[in-house]
Amino acid sequence: MKPIHVLQLLSGLAVEGPLGGVARFGIELSHHLNPDLVRVTLCGLWDYHTGYEARWQQELTAQGIPTVIAAPWDETSPYRSCVTALTGARSQLNGPFDLIHSHGEFADLAAIALRQRYGAQALVRTVHNEREWSKRPLFGAFFTNLLYPFAFRRELGVAQTVVDNLNRRPLARLTNHHAQVAYNALNVQRFAAQPANVERSAINIPRDAYVVGSVGRLRPQKGYHIWLAAAAQARAAVPNVHFVLIGEGELRPQLEAQARELGIDDVVTFLGPRHDVEALYPLMNLFVSSSLWEGLPTVILEAMAARRPVVGTAVAGTRELVVDGQTGRLVPPDDPQALAAAIVESYQNPVAATQMAAQAQTFVMARFSIEAVARQYENLYQELVG
Repeated sequence: MKPIHVLQLLSGLAVEGPLGGVARFGIELSHHLNPDLVRVTLCGLWDYHTGYEARWQQELTAQGIPTVIAAPWDETSPYRSCVTALTGARSQLNGPFDLIHSHGEFADLAAIALRQRYGAQALVRTVHNEREWSKRPLFGAFFTNLLYPFAFRRELGVAQTVVDNLNRRPLARLTNHHAQVAYNALNVQRFAAQPANVERSAINIPRDAYVVGSVGRLRPQKGYHIWLAAAAQARAAVPNVHFVLIGEGELRPQLEAQARELGIDDVVTFLGPRHDVEALYPLMNLFVSSSLWEGLPTVILEAMAARRPVVGTAVAGTRELVVDGQTGRLVPPDDPQALAAAIVESYQNPVAATQMAAQAQTFVMARFSIEAVARQYENLYQELVG
């Protein structure tokens, strides 16, 4: 049987930069689809100038996955960037494609725009966040609520809350257009049992520090202003604490200024984007997520797979991973005092924290492996165009 040719469409390959878990999921899914059943071409719409994207493109191409980056991203002209991305995609992609599978707001629109040119029989989109078009709510009102139930043969959500939101749309209910769950996933073996092959001294962390870390885009969604406020409160009770923030984003200057204003800049390290994040989790005594909303956060999956104790905010998506008192601790969002208290509790009760981390690792390895999710997508593709 001839393999189904699928175009995986992402906003870009900037895993270490502004795209984070969505880009990583698209890359991992492309890696783990059975090439006898599915032939993948991967397209990132934009180069975000992080310095890592060319490396991802080279790795994927070397592994037999044709990969293109359509155009450079221009922050000052997003709409012109959309036009140049479509032009670049059309000039570089070699179709036809049996199916186009999009991940992300702009990628969904690009899938619709590219369908006719490449003769795709069906469009599929995976929704990675509880809130779509948070910066452009009118786009969400039109595209998500009115256009997508007709344009996409199948819509999937990375968490049950995401699916529930999709299924509540009036047109989706009227047309019996049901979304389904396809959980976010990762290559769990990449994070499990990783040796700490990065020395603390190499990133200016004291050897005897209690390290509280987080990984994510430095954007409003992640609530890192709350994370820093909690860090300032926790420092009084944990004298040897050190905080590490891995990631990049437009809020970095404000967050660095906030750390100085709080008087904790000497115990907060902004590492910026890293390609070796799996080697950094073992340096953490505790992983803390301060998100204000989520889909199904990849970084919490990673921390759990790496057997790190986790504290997270009780937002949709995170609640599907962190069972309070069993696989981690949950606190209310936008509450630095509660977040600080959970950090102090984990420090003071290391045995309980370690036990919860062990349960969390077992939970993630059993339910959120990329291999299982790839089989789900293979079956879906065959159902739609096979």
